[in-house]
Amino acid sequence: MRSLFARRLPLGLWSALLLASTVVLPRASAFSGEDILRGNPWYHQVLTEKAARACGFSEAAIGSLKWHADYIDSYAYNPLWWADGGLNRLKVSLATYDELAKLHFDDLFSTAQVEANWRRILAGTLLGLLWAKEQNDVSAAQNILGVSLHAIQDFYAHSNWVDDPNRRNRTWFEVPPEERRQMSLWTGAYEKPLQLGIKPHGKIEPAATLLKMSGVAGIMPLVCSPYSPLSNSGLCEQWKNVQDGKAVQPQVLGVRVPDNFAYLSPPGIALDNRWVANIAVQVRGVTDVTGEQLFETALTLAERTSVQWLAILEEKMNALGAGEFWQRVKTTGFAESERTQQYEHYNKLPYTFLSAGVYPTPAMRPAGDNQFFLRVRLKTASQMGSGTDADILLEARGQRFLLDYMPRANPVLAVNDFEAGDDMVYVVGPFGVLPDSITLRNDAADAEEVARALGRAFVEGIEWAVSNARTFLLSLIGGNADHVASNKKVWTAEELARVGTSGTEFSVYLNGGGEGKYTVYGTIRKVREGSDASGDWAEYSVSLDRLYCNAESKWDRGSDSDEPFVLALLVPLPGEVQKHRAGPYNDVDSGESRNIGHVFQTVRIPKGSGMLSLALSLWESDDESASDRDKLLNKFAGETGAKTEVPRRGFLDALGAAIAADWRLAHIEVYAFSRVDSLRSGKVLEQPMNAWVKGGKSITFRLNTSAVRDWRVAPADLERLPVRLPVIIPPRLER
Repeated sequence: MRSLFARRLPLGLWSALLLASTVVLPRASAFSGEDILRGNPWYHQVLTEKAARACGFSEAAIGSLKWHADYIDSYAYNPLWWADGGLNRLKVSLATYDELAKLHFDDLFSTAQVEANWRRILAGTLLGLLWAKEQNDVSAAQNILGVSLHAIQDFYAHSNWVDDPNRRNRTWFEVPPEERRQMSLWTGAYEKPLQLGIKPHGKIEPAATLLKMSGVAGIMPLVCSPYSPLSNSGLCEQWKNVQDGKAVQPQVLGVRVPDNFAYLSPPGIALDNRWVANIAVQVRGVTDVTGEQLFETALTLAERTSVQWLAILEEKMNALGAGEFWQRVKTTGFAESERTQQYEHYNKLPYTFLSAGVYPTPAMRPAGDNQFFLRVRLKTASQMGSGTDADILLEARGQRFLLDYMPRANPVLAVNDFEAGDDMVYVVGPFGVLPDSITLRNDAADAEEVARALGRAFVEGIEWAVSNARTFLLSLIGGNADHVASNKKVWTAEELARVGTSGTEFSVYLNGGGEGKYTVYGTIRKVREGSDASGDWAEYSVSLDRLYCNAESKWDRGSDSDEPFVLALLVPLPGEVQKHRAGPYNDVDSGESRNIGHVFQTVRIPKGSGMLSLALSLWESDDESASDRDKLLNKFAGETGAKTEVPRRGFLDALGAAIAADWRLAHIEVYAFSRVDSLRSGKVLEQPMNAWVKGGKSITFRLNTSAVRDWRVAPADLERLPVRLPVIIPPRLER
């Protein structure tokens, strides 16, 4: 579980789920609440609705506000919501995941960090609302407001605030700062390694019921393959248990987990619903109340804090001359199609006023460091050919930022920044001092430079896989088969150019010392060449002809001969990994050969830049089964594919970016803001353009720093309660 009453299943599983054509997901917008699919209720919606109604919001505005307060979790963690919006919604959810993850009060391990994060949320909210007023965008204001309510509600579920009986009847705003600083406050570890935290937040993993669903089971090998970021996750460990027929954990710390899909791993402190609270109270070490009582306390404090926060904002907005706009925020409702734009349109994303910057928020900063951020909106010209695949960098005050939402993502899921007609917002910083200029640099490398860099990464990946084959393969089947040796053959672009149609023989020596010494012989031939829009190419055929035993093993469990088998991978740059297993061969003695006779599928390699590699791992057959040998081959292919995936999959795109690098900028807008000391913000640049930024070139803009307004509001001012507050029923805790 993630946020207060959040709805979450692991990110990588659901990315794969959505892309798998065999999976049919029900229409829902859900995880957690009391029920993982139906809510019953969704607590963020309940809390926000009660608080907004107490503060005089209209029913229409409440509908929009509670939607924003709740759907931050759907965009970050809910595959059913992604599926409902298709690939574009999935892409934006993945692209903005890091920003959304900062808004849940997790991974804060000291009182100073907790206090700094409160001020980040509060100051970012007011600055965002003032920006929305300038934009005349009420929907954006409700997004900012809803996300801020989500964050402060999470505080009570994810921190140790309610562990102390003396704090259970007091909100954050009701405790003086000097008193808070004497407390030991922290929140659960979630994104950060558990060993860095005090206690874990607690995570949900899918149970066997889900993993055995039609379609899900078919994609789990992909999700848990070595090149998946989830390969070592609890999700994949659970899947392996399901495959092995092991029982799924039915209880956590004596608490029965609901049967519909989930269990906690590890158990944590999150008070996200009533049944989870019965686990959390044990992890927290609280013994004077039950889990459900502690949950009700957190719920009540979250509601009262939400009311107080809305009252504080109303007072500040009125004092700053934004009262009329605030009334529109309180009385206007929007359809879901308008609400989704705030999360899904890259020229909006208003919640970044709260999320901008490193996380956790640094508790200390140098004197005079104003922590300015720049919200940069860039429009690419709509004419054909105006876009670029090159990297666009923003440089200011000696810092450099890559403007790219998903720079290392799989091309299927990556956001393609700076296409013709794109309208995108990027938030960069912080800067200790507001820059007086910025430079946009088209950082396009030439094709030769790109090819060399990708070639180095490709060879390094092959070398890693071959060097570590024994370690990651032997662990797969234990000692049922013995690793003899692994090695590789790499053909560079220059070497491939010398291969003719008559073919060239090659050999790969596999020296296992006392385990045996072997040589694999093969042939590579050029079978075709030509050119297309991407350039000149040649196609090659690679065959494995025979296995020769230079020296059999000195000892093979009492046997007087070897039974070797070979795992072979043909790895092109660019292209997909091909795999083959040869053997095992019976009774192989020194000086004998065995025919392999395998021809890989023809591969196409770009002339002058592509490469080709053959990775081999030789094993001695003992007690393993044919299934074990297939597992070894699949694991070898998976690890090698993972280590070479970036250069193989990005090769043609990278070369294309180097060739077609020019970018045509149509419009630029820069909005500056600072959330520390005194809140400051203002539009420092807006300029229509019709300018080409050639590959390797840059363009510089002066910023009007005098346009930044000092609102004369400090973050600490946003923690002071107004004299008049809506009446809230105080919490009652039964002992």
